[in-house]
Amino acid sequence: MISGVLKANELSEVGALIHSEKALLMIERDVYWPKWDSPWWYILLLEETGRLAEVPVEAFKELLTCADRQYLKVFPVREEDVDGPVNGHTEVMCFCFFGALLKVASKLDFDVFAHLPWAKTWLSRYQLPDGGYNCDESAYTGSGKSSLVSSTVMLEGMIEYARFTKDIETFAPNMQKIVSYLLKHQVYMSTAGKEIPDTDWDKIIFPRFYEFDFSRGLEAIFDFLLLTGKKVRGVAVERALALLRKKTDAGLAHSEKQWLSGEKTVSYYIEKPIVFKDMANVPLVMKKLNSASDNEFVPAMLARISRKHEEVKSRGLIV
Repeated sequence: MISGVLKANELSEVGALIHSEKALLMIERDVYWPKWDSPWWYILLLEETGRLAEVPVEAFKELLTCADRQYLKVFPVREEDVDGPVNGHTEVMCFCFFGALLKVASKLDFDVFAHLPWAKTWLSRYQLPDGGYNCDESAYTGSGKSSLVSSTVMLEGMIEYARFTKDIETFAPNMQKIVSYLLKHQVYMSTAGKEIPDTDWDKIIFPRFYEFDFSRGLEAIFDFLLLTGKKVRGVAVERALALLRKKTDAGLAHSEKQWLSGEKTVSYYIEKPIVFKDMANVPLVMKKLNSASDNEFVPAMLARISRKHEEVKSRGLIV
């Protein structure tokens, strides 16, 4: 039995923590859960803070190996897709995890599809008619509507994979469909051009993990344009750009939404998963970065997106 949690008070402690024996045991038990103190979330934190080089290679390789073992090879949308009962939280790979794994692995020079070859067909197989993806399986038999959250994370992963492999063409159609979907939503709005209730997507979030805000969608679109040289109409991004300028001009230097402590988690008792009984544990390092206190990463993130906007403009990719 694995006792306790992985605790980090400072970013400088995280790399060694992921390298620990406890971290490896947690990865072998579950590559994803619990939030927010399992190795996976610490890896994402290092990626968002520009410290991905501190992720131990052997730990990440083990995570890929265990993901292949842990997850079903399909995203079940109907009962007949699987034999017998399935724990959808621990046995099914969601698209947010898949996209983030694709992104992080590519940055660490790992080819995800060498470790999870079955996942390669997912990019086309589970892309919804409106162009995106959805971690909610009911969308595939019901509404057919994608999620801005799932779709943006998947786009980020494909972009990074294309950079890593220097192969833009293979997933270009999939990426183009996601971008078209985001543009129809003016990055973060409904297709009717209205704010979506109860989302707060006009607020900057840090760390993001799988959360979505307008700046994340905007940056993914810019990255796609810079990768492919495609063009978009300025009217589709003007509202998101106005928000970006507003945040930058105000000197915003903190997360506008303190969301981590409000999440529930899958916990393990006697090595069996208990679904959403407990609130997620928020390590101090994450709590500080998600607080209303200023940090160095939010202004750096806004500046990075603004630079990409200037490059996109200078190349004539917004028309």
